[in-house]
Amino acid sequence: MLRFILLGIVACSSFYVWTIFPINHGPGQLVNTPPTIERLSWEKPFSFKYSTVTPLRKISGEVRVLKKRRYYFDSKREYSPVDILVGWKELSDERNLEYLHFSLSDRYYDLNYSSPPLPLNDVYKQIDLWHLVPSSKEIAKQVKSIREGSIVEIEGLIVNMEFEDDFPWESELVNSSRSGQLKTNIIWINKISIH
Repeated sequence: MLRFILLGIVACSSFYVWTIFPINHGPGQLVNTPPTIERLSWEKPFSFKYSTVTPLRKISGEVRVLKKRRYYFDSKREYSPVDILVGWKELSDERNLEYLHFSLSDRYYDLNYSSPPLPLNDVYKQIDLWHLVPSSKEIAKQVKSIREGSIVEIEGLIVNMEFEDDFPWESELVNSSRSGQLKTNIIWINKISIH
């Protein structure tokens, strides 16, 4: 019995270490275009657990994961267990990422840099902070397995969320780079593949 418990602990620990270990692709631009965002004529809000989800835009495309944060005790973990900071174009190239240091905490990001490889305004235009809301249990498993450095392809919706017992949670569709902040979007994921 003790042996099975120990094997279970080892297996869980190995999986956890694997998910936090970043993927190194080497130099070169991996994602050449930003995600495609399309206007919706109108889509009816829908219920999800104890929230109301209001679709704002369609989103699809491929991105590189620059940073990942899994939430275990956050009030929104039931809806969005993972945040990812994503990049494309020059921000998918490891040669540029060596000079930029990102961190995620409490649904926000921080950016530190020694010598920016490109103008900061360009950096902000090529990254986005995504709060991932899986639409199914299967997608939730995939979302939790994302690693830093993963290339992720998604189809879904940019949404706002209202809760029965919490403040509304809203996407920022406009890039506020002048304030030194990223735009952040709540992404309802209908389909995801991870490379």
